[in-house]
Amino acid sequence: QIDLARRTSLPLVIHTRAAEEETFAMLAAQAEGVTVVMHCFSAPNRVEECAERGWLCSFAGNVTYPRAEDLRAAARLVPDDLLLVETDSPFLAPQPVRGRSNEPANVVHTAERLAELRGVSYAELERTVEENARRVFGW
Repeated sequence: QIDLARRTSLPLVIHTRAAEEETFAMLAAQAEGVTVVMHCFSAPNRVEECAERGWLCSFAGNVTYPRAEDLRAAARLVPDDLLLVETDSPFLAPQPVRGRSNEPANVVHTAERLAELRGVSYAELERTVEENARRVFGW
């Protein structure tokens, strides 16, 4: 996938679970020059490494969960130009709709929480992530 992303100049979207060390080691060794998006970001202890490497961190509904303080702390640290927001539908519904199947419309709850965490308006956060998505995905 890394080679394919490099050859096609497309972003490499990574969802790592229970393989954080191996994933980060592989990306560090092989993904130089590739746009990396950490989908459903779940490595709060690695947020500074992601920023240093220019990897985007995309936050899903789990950042809104009461016990996700470490994830919220990471969300405050991500530079504006490396921030994305997502749903991970049908999973990880944000707290206001938790327990139900997630859907794209619920991204607003996650974005509202991220704006609050980062001390910006919803409109400003929306502008930031839209610019990032446009740049990364070519929209």
